Amino acid sequence: MKVWILRKLRADARAWWHHKALRDRGETGEAGARERTSIRMSLDVIRKTLATTGAHVSTGVSGTTIHYGRGCTLQGYERLRHMAVAQVLVDLGLPLIDTNPVANKWRLIDLPLVAVGRDPDPEPWSSLSYAPLRAYAARAKALGAVVANWPRGDDRQVA
Repeated sequence: MKVWILRKLRADARAWWHHKALRDRGETGEAGARERTSIRMSLDVIRKTLATTGAHVSTGVSGTTIHYGRGCTLQGYERLRHMAVAQVLVDLGLPLIDTNPVANKWRLIDLPLVAVGRDPDPEPWSSLSYAPLRAYAARAKALGAVVANWPRGDDRQVA
């Protein structure tokens, strides 16, 4: 376990408003227990995400989302810098797709779904079919999205 991960998750858990309120009322034991539970849940999401094919972090107008399992997401309505679990995953090298720079957001509806933890559908991929992450990332990048942390050894780089 890397210490910086625990430090980041601990700082995020301590900064949560409910945990601060518990500490302000003098309920430090309850606050500490809830913070430890929050850290354990975050570590569980990190482990599952790193073990899943197609897992990625996406950020856009509606906030930041971690896609970490078949039908499993963790979403926050804030930017990436305010979501510690997503920051840790991006720092660990998980692909990040930022759709904020896309000029015409309506074009994002035409993108296929990402096959996270499942086999992709056969080509051609439409808006309701499951495509590999690299195909989704290539189409999003063509619309103006920023794709970060793409694996360097992957010979099928995002165009």
